[in-house]
Amino acid sequence: MDNEKNISVTLKHKDDSADEVTLSLETIGKQIKKYLFIWIVIAVFLGMFIVSCILLFNKNIRTSQITALVSFNYSGIESGLDPDGNKFDVNKIKSPNIIESALTDIDEPLSYVEDIRRNISIKGIIPNDALDKISLYQSVYSKGGTAAMDAVKSLLEIGYYPSYYIITFDYNLAGIELNKGKKILDGILNSYQDYFFKTYSFNKALGNAVVAVDYKDYDYPAAVDVFNSTLDDLDLYIQKLIRNDTTNFRSNITGYSFNDLRTSISTIKSADLDSLSSYITLNNVTNNKDQLIVYYEYRIEQLKRELKVNETKLKSITNSIDEYEKDKLLVFGMNDSNTENSYTQSSEKYDELIEEKLEVQDSVSRNKQNISYVNDRLSALKENTKKKAEDVENVEQRLDEVYNKILNIIEITNTTADEYYENIVFADTYNILVPATGEAPQIEIGSFVMPLLICEGIIFVIFAAIILISSISIDHNKNKKVETSDLTDKN
Repeated sequence: MDNEKNISVTLKHKDDSADEVTLSLETIGKQIKKYLFIWIVIAVFLGMFIVSCILLFNKNIRTSQITALVSFNYSGIESGLDPDGNKFDVNKIKSPNIIESALTDIDEPLSYVEDIRRNISIKGIIPNDALDKISLYQSVYSKGGTAAMDAVKSLLEIGYYPSYYIITFDYNLAGIELNKGKKILDGILNSYQDYFFKTYSFNKALGNAVVAVDYKDYDYPAAVDVFNSTLDDLDLYIQKLIRNDTTNFRSNITGYSFNDLRTSISTIKSADLDSLSSYITLNNVTNNKDQLIVYYEYRIEQLKRELKVNETKLKSITNSIDEYEKDKLLVFGMNDSNTENSYTQSSEKYDELIEEKLEVQDSVSRNKQNISYVNDRLSALKENTKKKAEDVENVEQRLDEVYNKILNIIEITNTTADEYYENIVFADTYNILVPATGEAPQIEIGSFVMPLLICEGIIFVIFAAIILISSISIDHNKNKKVETSDLTDKN
């Protein structure tokens, strides 16, 4: 008797024993072991292939994007214009020079520039009022009728110019990691802010152009004149800032107010330049006395011409102000007599005339002071004939000291004015409302789970069929051999 236990399933036709098929579970087990490894390998590679294809081609995958929100707030942006009145181009934000500046500031290689530029997109947000109009006209158009064409025409005429923009940066496509991508986008937005303020000259400061000319190329008295002219221009600029400042601004960086700056300039002029000029004149410190006399005489004539031009300009401005009719604002009363009331309101043009008049008045006053000042120096120079080597050395040393003081006050003025314009006058002109934010790349699981399950299911059915068919075939062959052997034994 065979001691080996064997569980089998017999498939038999009801009326025909010839169609009987015996299926052994032992055979099925052996076939499973035989094909299991092959099935696992094919299933794994098929799964990897399916996931890879979906990652490459499926549009439901969440991309690796960083976003930021910026806004512009100045007169003209509502019409799509920049502060200079030209067409506004928001794509300047991703221009190569802006990106290069940002990468330089954060110590990142410039080789990123083109990859970053290609993967930044900018989208404007439609204003609510324009959106409401579009919705209204679309509603009228959808109803048809005679009003439909008018609605279409009105819809086409609607112009909207966004002041809010969403900046999107796909850092993964640029070959950059998430944290570095955030840092780069923030750097670009900050770099654009510097570009924006410099391009549109919000701070028309004196700058350092005034010291571009080397004072050592001039005779000593002429060098003093150069310094005086520099300080006069700087003082006029600060006076304009004071007239426009309603906040009593004081810089957090320099600690100076505009009145402090005027006081510093006045001190340099009175304590340094006036004293130095007197010393030069009294001691006849000059490289060429005759040439200096000619220079003074020419300077006086030049100042007189400037005075005449400024006086004529001042008279013209004054007449314009006197004859200017202010904008009239009508207010209709609701009283019993139903009378009409009105008052005048200053216009922007009128205010500009007043501002211009004040500036020209300052110029006229300075012209007169300078004419008197140069006349006094000319008279003293003609009467004095002394000159000593130690005086020349003393003057050169003092000129150098004054020069450094002027450089310092110019730098302080520019820094103070920059802070005033950026934080007070144009605080809201360009704002980074939301800095760079984003998450690591994520994929929607539903994008590939179902296709994967279907394909793996098909593979399972195929292998199950292979195992079943091969098992039936093996057992069937075994049965035939047994039957053949029994027949042989009987014979």
